[in-house]
Amino acid sequence: MPVFSSVLVFFSLLNVVLLQRTGSGTNGNLRLCVVEGRGSYKRAPKFCPVLDAEDSGAECVIGTDRLDCLRRIHKGTVDFGVFSPEDLVAAQWANVDVLVTNELRMRARPFERSVVAVVNRKILPDSSTSVHAVLRNTTLCHPGVGVDDIRPLSDTLSGYLESLVLERSCDPDLSLTENRVKSLSEYFGKACKAGAWLPDSTRDAELKRKYSSMCAACGNPSKCSASDVYWGNSGALACLGNGAGDVTWAELDDVNSYFALTPSTNPPSSAADQFAYLCRDGTWQDLNNNPEPCVWLHRPWPVIVAKKKAAEAVASLDRILTNTSITVDQHWRGALAALMEIHQAQPEKLQPPKAPLDYLARAKGFREAYSQTGCDPPRFITLCTTSFLAKAKCEWLSEAGAVYGIAPPLQCVVRKDMQECMKSVSIGESDVTVGNSDWLVKGKRDLSIAPVLHEATPIVEKTSTVVAYVRKDSAISSMVDLRGKKAAFPRHDGAAWHSVLRYITENQKITCSDLVGEYFEEICAPGVGDQNPGGKLKDCYEEGEMDPLRYLAEGKTDVAFVSINSFNLFKGMPSMDASNIRPLCPDENQMYCFISWSNVGHVFAANNVTDSRRHEIVNVMTKLDQLFGKHPPFHNPMFSMYGAFNHEMDVIFHNNTKTLATDAMLAMHPYDKIPMNFEREISKMTDFVCGYGVNMTPSLFLLISLVVFVILR
Repeated sequence: MPVFSSVLVFFSLLNVVLLQRTGSGTNGNLRLCVVEGRGSYKRAPKFCPVLDAEDSGAECVIGTDRLDCLRRIHKGTVDFGVFSPEDLVAAQWANVDVLVTNELRMRARPFERSVVAVVNRKILPDSSTSVHAVLRNTTLCHPGVGVDDIRPLSDTLSGYLESLVLERSCDPDLSLTENRVKSLSEYFGKACKAGAWLPDSTRDAELKRKYSSMCAACGNPSKCSASDVYWGNSGALACLGNGAGDVTWAELDDVNSYFALTPSTNPPSSAADQFAYLCRDGTWQDLNNNPEPCVWLHRPWPVIVAKKKAAEAVASLDRILTNTSITVDQHWRGALAALMEIHQAQPEKLQPPKAPLDYLARAKGFREAYSQTGCDPPRFITLCTTSFLAKAKCEWLSEAGAVYGIAPPLQCVVRKDMQECMKSVSIGESDVTVGNSDWLVKGKRDLSIAPVLHEATPIVEKTSTVVAYVRKDSAISSMVDLRGKKAAFPRHDGAAWHSVLRYITENQKITCSDLVGEYFEEICAPGVGDQNPGGKLKDCYEEGEMDPLRYLAEGKTDVAFVSINSFNLFKGMPSMDASNIRPLCPDENQMYCFISWSNVGHVFAANNVTDSRRHEIVNVMTKLDQLFGKHPPFHNPMFSMYGAFNHEMDVIFHNNTKTLATDAMLAMHPYDKIPMNFEREISKMTDFVCGYGVNMTPSLFLLISLVVFVILR
């Protein structure tokens, strides 16, 4: 093509976008919502400036996660983005009003994945019958369950395939996960379902011992792990091909490859004659010469989604972002393709654009997989939140979890504050709530509530620490020098309060009443109320960690007990002067300098829940963490448990959280080497008199007050 003609084509393509100007961005630019990846997947800094520099008619907006982008499109603040079919399910459930404009096809076929059932012909009866009858008491080669969108099967898609064969088990004394394994074990003679059944390795091992037949066909039944030779898509086909099992669900591409059924390969494997496709109606078909076998389930392609007003302009991108152009284009078209991750995909325009529900309806079984009925009565894990924003985040987390088959689903309620949420859990109105370490003592002492999981981070400075900070110009050089000084706490009866009082009473060999009544000259502790032996406790400021540091900087107190994180924030505030403040390290912890440390947050549940219910709570929360925490398989996640929500930080969970962990983490590296852990101390505590007046009889409180009064006289 002559150069002049090439230039004309380029500018005509450019005008497709420029002339439409129906977007929500600057001068009508189309705004693309980009979910920034992790590590080497970071694309925005490289490619977004190219869109701006070349007046492409498009511009970037960075979303926290894919559901964040969907919400933004629904609200009209951005115009389009790239999404998975699972995202469309969540959009449908949440009544997000968007349109699917293009499919991103990697190959010239209508669906990305097609799942078939392959059986050994030896189990087939003489005549067709129900699929239930064909498969009963056979050996299942299960591909396993993964946390990826596609491979191996997600929990939802795997559960759907199983539901087409099994009868649901709803034993109220068993968790839903155990009910599902129980159904498999009672229907199939044996199986290899390798890989993790639960994120909690201890509970996972217990279930595998109890239902050992579900691992009996594995290469290593005693481990039954993801490293097993029969785990995953190819492993399940090897299990079938080697005669270890009778039936498997597999993706059609893998079947074609394993049995050499594709036209481009050598003649089909001779082993193909020993197997057949089993159809959902109980009939079967040959593997050989069967380009369109009976399929149990289709998974659609990823898609481009747009708001209605911009749908036509976005759909027209198929004329611009073609394989031939984006592989060589170094300008805005190539940048846009890179941001949308479609270097190898061809945008296939839908005419007209479709609602998510209509688009998904074309894929056999896919929409039905997300409409399965649960046990009756239905089960939920009810999470108590303390704001409408937190409740909204909880509901989106629930939607995301349900898409990936996490059951029972989250149910979200809101109460006015943390105190009310703790009470709600205590009396059984809610199952769990998430709070910081200030609630550890109150939960154990007053409400019979304790953490079942902790928000853990391996960075010591980002844990919930308690450090004594003093002025550099003071004569205080060790903890014993604090006697007779003024002290400032973030709050009364919290983690800092109990950590400091416990440390001093144990090291100085004094009682709590002596400490409060005589050790400190004055104590500022918000929330003390009328619980004030000797008149030394005062409500000097609102609860929080900045005011104790401010009091210290202004010379109103001698020591402030706050976290390392809070001090670092204080140093960064231009209105505050931290230049004259230094930490005071306990003699026995010069390395870390804190009086105590604990995890940044905790998932609290009542002590009286049954073991099966406790397992279910832990299972649901850890699976959510596995999918939507900071270690998922997706480089651009559907949802972020620990990310910003609606531009707010630390909503429900702390942004510093790395993972949710059980108490077992405290015995593991590196946590077992870090001294002065508050959770361990709490487990030993039987006497909480240092709380002063909380959960104490009036006579005991009056006796302590009288003793303190006599001492002070």
